[in-house]
Amino acid sequence: MFQSILPVIEQVRTGKLRALAVSSVERSSLLADVPTIAEAGLPGFSADIHYGLVAPAGTPRRIIDRLNKDLVAALAADDLRARLASEGAVLLPGTPEDYAAEIDREETKWGTLVRTLDLKME
Repeated sequence: MFQSILPVIEQVRTGKLRALAVSSVERSSLLADVPTIAEAGLPGFSADIHYGLVAPAGTPRRIIDRLNKDLVAALAADDLRARLASEGAVLLPGTPEDYAAEIDREETKWGTLVRTLDLKME
């Protein structure tokens, strides 16, 4: 099964579950001895969870810039960085354009698969 690390990390550490691989491009700092799926034999595979802020289309640029500035400042705070690192998060602060490009890459990657397999939500 695919599962986020946090809900299963103790079971993995105690041997109740065996982690075969992590789906990120790089190994997780929380389970450094567990290979990536690419290292385990499926080169090029990655499936990361990304979190970010989005706003409705047409939101004034000054609002977008303010939200981004405040988010980047929050992510620079030592206490938040430490908390997120303890949960295995990799921080990628950037511009609104950076995040829009990431959303586009993910939609292209997974959208192609969804269309190829003709998956539908019902």
